[in-house]
Amino acid sequence: MLKFLQKSLHKQFAIPRIVTFLFVLMTCSAAMAQEFQVSGKVISGEDQSPLPGVNILVKGTTSGTISDADGAFTITVASGNDILVFSFVGFTSQEVPIGGRTSFDVTLASDAKQLSEIVVTALGVEKEKKTLGYAIQSVGAESLTTARETNIVNQLAGKVAGVTVTGSNSGVGGSSRVTIRGERSLILSKNTPLYVIDGVPITDDINAANGRGNLEVDFGIGAGFVNADDFESMTVLKGAAASALYGSRAANGVILLKTKTGKGSKGIGVEINSNTTFESALRLPDYQNVYGQGNGNGGDFAFVNGGGAGLTDGTDESWGPAFNGQLYPQFNSPRTLNGSPIDFRGGDLNAPIGSVITPTLWKNDRDGVKNFFQTGKTFTNNVAVVGSNQNGDFRLSYTNLDQTGIVPNTDLRRNTISFGGGYNLSKKFSARAFVSYIKSESDNRPSISYGTENIMYLFNCWLPRSVDMESLRNYWMPGLEGRRQSGWNYNYHDNPYFTMYENTNGQNVDRIIGNISLKYEFTPWLNLQLRTALDYGNERRQLKRAFSSQRFPFG
Repeated sequence: MLKFLQKSLHKQFAIPRIVTFLFVLMTCSAAMAQEFQVSGKVISGEDQSPLPGVNILVKGTTSGTISDADGAFTITVASGNDILVFSFVGFTSQEVPIGGRTSFDVTLASDAKQLSEIVVTALGVEKEKKTLGYAIQSVGAESLTTARETNIVNQLAGKVAGVTVTGSNSGVGGSSRVTIRGERSLILSKNTPLYVIDGVPITDDINAANGRGNLEVDFGIGAGFVNADDFESMTVLKGAAASALYGSRAANGVILLKTKTGKGSKGIGVEINSNTTFESALRLPDYQNVYGQGNGNGGDFAFVNGGGAGLTDGTDESWGPAFNGQLYPQFNSPRTLNGSPIDFRGGDLNAPIGSVITPTLWKNDRDGVKNFFQTGKTFTNNVAVVGSNQNGDFRLSYTNLDQTGIVPNTDLRRNTISFGGGYNLSKKFSARAFVSYIKSESDNRPSISYGTENIMYLFNCWLPRSVDMESLRNYWMPGLEGRRQSGWNYNYHDNPYFTMYENTNGQNVDRIIGNISLKYEFTPWLNLQLRTALDYGNERRQLKRAFSSQRFPFG
């Protein structure tokens, strides 16, 4: 066979080509000869036990294997200079150069960070999560301050199993209702959990409303006023076993907030956190755009006084004439006197006697409600000074929050100054304190009641599609500014811009939250701790109602 091959090669190739062929063949054989197998065993650095399922990868390639039940492994490498990467859950990854060896053992060290996750439990006690016999789940500082909301409670939404967070539709600084593992009472306010800061419960008065009465405003909840930048974690204690130490107040579960400290900082440092959020109305109902104001009698429309003196001008439904390009006198139509234009509209009932409303095009205001809303903006800026040494630590923080809502003339301003610190007075005796002053102000929070002061009640139930929203921006009758509003209906409804800019719901809150704890350690497993706390608040609300409001004609 070899002779036949040699004869064939002599016939088909010249001598130089034969040499080239043999050189390539020898090179490939040498390359193949460099690949070899490496075997060994992976063991734990703690107890020298074998580790099954360890990932073993040739660095820089996708070639790899895993250790068997006895911790043994075998892997093929291309070169004696390759590096093997060993990784396993709960252990520190390790890179091992082969160095031409064909067999060696690897010892992996435990990763304390993975194995010893510390969580805060009842009364501020820190324990390893794996040692707990009940359900507990935490949300870290980054989750509390990234894509944040003004109400810190909303940051739990979708992040903790078994926790339902129902936010308010009121807008700026709105309340949130939290339930843990379902409802327990038919009274909604009896289902909320207990909020605890550094082991001390705080007041969580619900200042919200159910929307069924009149003059109801969502002024927020107590827990919603605290500053997210001051906390390093939020932990949810679920079930009776987890929250038993807090007694009957914790029947619905406990939400623990652990404040940030200066521990771990080298010397004195500065932390800066800035967050900007924009929001808009996600979706509006699909309004019909075929028919305008009327009561369905099949007749025409004509505005006279917005109270029924004209043709269905006192109604508040869209069952009137279809939009077919016709002309009708309307609330925003111009007026003339003796044939000359005057600075009065159809809805200005103080117009000169004898003035005439000029008919204008009967058309739908397709985007009027959409354009009523604006882009909401929230600016949050925090700066903190931290420091620590071998005996103690401190953290001084200032946060400014400035929010404008998607509803015109709604806002929220909040300034928070917080200080936390601790000091080891001796090897066994230590002290720690935290105090936070919160100044929250709002010139106007929107109403959520049933009636004309709730603009969504107006938009979704009673506003005819022929009403031009842009014309309502100028909401005073000429010459009667501050005394008489101008609008499209004087039987039932206020001008929505008049409602938002004149019928305001102001709020001013001053609140101080703080605690001091003293701790003496008799032994590593026995200590005595004394703790006292303060949660003081002063709230002032200012509800203004202007002259000519439907429910308050004299203000």
